[in-house]
Amino acid sequence: MCGIFGIVSDKNVKNSEIQLLAHHSEQRGKDSSGLFLSNYNGYAIHRANKAITTLLNHVSTSTTGLVMGHSRLITNGLVDNQPVYRDGVCVIHNGIVVNHDALWGQVDKLRLQEIDTEIIAAIAADHLEKGGAVDGIATKVLRLCEGVVACALTLPKLGKLCLFSNNGSLYYGSKGATHYFASERYPLTQLQ
Repeated sequence: MCGIFGIVSDKNVKNSEIQLLAHHSEQRGKDSSGLFLSNYNGYAIHRANKAITTLLNHVSTSTTGLVMGHSRLITNGLVDNQPVYRDGVCVIHNGIVVNHDALWGQVDKLRLQEIDTEIIAAIAADHLEKGGAVDGIATKVLRLCEGVVACALTLPKLGKLCLFSNNGSLYYGSKGATHYFASERYPLTQLQ
């Protein structure tokens, strides 16, 4: 089990809010963690073989309007970590894509990592490169991937974020112009 979470805001993300989401996500896995941060100047990816709250102590989120985080219980791909970034697509994922090995023959992409999450980014990139629309990514991924997929996928160059799940383990809420997502509902209720 893993946990994913994020905040998208037209203002800088509040540290207390990202810490709350990270704390609850960490309860779903402490083996490794990762963060994706984006602002008008670009993006940054941070990965660590430690708990997400520890990683957050070393990363500043004070100048970003988008933070996505991942707290991982290692189940597949011991040497790789999330977020997975390739071909202009960044993915954090809770679940296991059980047919990821077979799917590599269905996309025009070379496999670069061991982790099953990479196939989600490859499917999205392949879909877009072949003229598919952003709003068709979720349908394509969920149609091809067998197993559990609760996913946040961002396209930084397009300024788009896609949230989708085939098991219901992804919750979303808004407060004003700030949007939140998490693998569990409870931390969102704490943010009101």
